[in-house]
Amino acid sequence: MDYLLLDKSRPALLALIGINAISAALYVQAEPLEVQLSATQEYSDNVTKTQNKEDDWLSKVGLKLGQTLTKGAFESSLSADFGFEHYWGDTFGDEVTTEVIYDGRYNFSPSLSWLIKDELTEDVLNSSTPNTPDTRVRKNVFTTGPSYRIAVSAKDDLVLGGQYKQIDFDSNTAIDSKRNTATADYVHRFANELTFTWSNSGEWADLDNETDIETLESEVRLSKRYNDLFASMGVGVTRLTTEQSSGDRKSDEVTGSLNLSYQASAAVGLTYAYNRKLTDSASETVFQIFEHPITIGSSETVLMQEHVAGVNYKPNSRDVFQLKGSSTTEENETTTLEDKEYSAAVSWSHKVNAVWNWLMSSEYTNKTFGGSNAEQDTYEHSIQVNHHWYKNFSSRYYVEYESKDSDGGAAEYDAMTVGVGVDYVPNF
Repeated sequence: MDYLLLDKSRPALLALIGINAISAALYVQAEPLEVQLSATQEYSDNVTKTQNKEDDWLSKVGLKLGQTLTKGAFESSLSADFGFEHYWGDTFGDEVTTEVIYDGRYNFSPSLSWLIKDELTEDVLNSSTPNTPDTRVRKNVFTTGPSYRIAVSAKDDLVLGGQYKQIDFDSNTAIDSKRNTATADYVHRFANELTFTWSNSGEWADLDNETDIETLESEVRLSKRYNDLFASMGVGVTRLTTEQSSGDRKSDEVTGSLNLSYQASAAVGLTYAYNRKLTDSASETVFQIFEHPITIGSSETVLMQEHVAGVNYKPNSRDVFQLKGSSTTEENETTTLEDKEYSAAVSWSHKVNAVWNWLMSSEYTNKTFGGSNAEQDTYEHSIQVNHHWYKNFSSRYYVEYESKDSDGGAAEYDAMTVGVGVDYVPNF
């Protein structure tokens, strides 16, 4: 993968660098910056994840940084993960990996605040392709804007906001965009921890493929906590208007969400979430909310629906079991083609003693792509053993296996990876 195209993301990246420089000076007066150094060596018998297996050795070095700061009216958090990868068989070129998330907020008063946020991440744009250096692209999202809360009464608030968002991809096939958003939320707090919220928003997006998109949303939401149960339900309407040289298109949909969280006992926690969202496929929604890149066009109107259910079981202080299932549908409103995904995952982490622990996990995913009417089944299994040697030094030993079956066999592969890594957290 090429280095990030600075000319495409210069405004957001310069803002990020400036903000981090200011924050770094403030950190001297705050708690120490968290730093982790790592080195990893691994071998894969199919590093390209294709039918024509090609094995290779991979060496990785990494640097992680973390910082949370609250100083007067200023709040910020920084999370950064930098890495360098070298493939000894030259299967892929040398790779510099970058994941940076900065979130800063200045509170001018208890009512007025200003947000500055920047996210530099790496994503796979097409979920039908395997995750390799050749399929990942860098994505930068810069967001800034004010929020103003008006206390109408002791139980009522009116929250007004505005944001500017710029999304840039290091790819000629992805669509960059600039987005302006205005929001107005009315919040009423009833007795017994019941909250009513009426949210209204408008977003005006300018895409670099000469497409303008207007998204208008209105939603009412009730949230309630009752002992160990938390429930939140919202219902609304969304109108999305797309303006292109070929003509205008309008889509209207009923949207909403449902979130349930129940602590059944000290050992068992249950969660369920449903989300129905109308958006455009170049928006952040497909990455931030649904976490499933879509395969249809880059500026299409998409109706996305997702069900996610999970169980967390902690029978004792040493073991944690997790089970998760999800169902996602992404429908192109223009062509009515659908991409569907079903997945189930299970994991078990066990603490042997003060220095040894392990994590085992398995996941099954079924994907159906409406455009090609193709179907894929993916199986992923992994086990990792961790050893804490002394002070801030630890090591990792892991084995991963992944296989994919598909219609026609064109995208089928299987890959086994084994690796060892060391981590060091220095004291300052």
